[in-house]
Amino acid sequence: MLDTTQVFFRSRLLADDVQRRILYYPRTLAAATYVREHIGEPIRLETAAALAGMTSCAFSRYFAEKVGITFSTLVKTLRIEHALSFLEERDGAISALAAQTGYQSCCTFSRAFKDVMGQSPSEYRRRMLFAPR
Repeated sequence: MLDTTQVFFRSRLLADDVQRRILYYPRTLAAATYVREHIGEPIRLETAAALAGMTSCAFSRYFAEKVGITFSTLVKTLRIEHALSFLEERDGAISALAAQTGYQSCCTFSRAFKDVMGQSPSEYRRRMLFAPR
């Protein structure tokens, strides 16, 4: 039987071992699912901690220890992953994409994108547009 949670949580940017750890611990899976379901909204550590039944401080330590990345790294990575499909499939303003992925400003979005992907959103779009097929 196919486990729909695992299919739902596949990520092309998170390392396989990180994904396995997220899936293994119910508290981390609840937090990661919360992030995915609210990707375009402000995501609060306090809300994720409450879903896990922990205080913010305890959850932050727990998440980093069990998963191997911080909760904020998870949020940033999943937001950038969400943005990739828009950059690959649609034409539109980067500023609009920043807002759709939960960033307050285009500059913050571009900085996070470059941190995760190693290039700016515009460079990524240009590379995908002119990539040989």
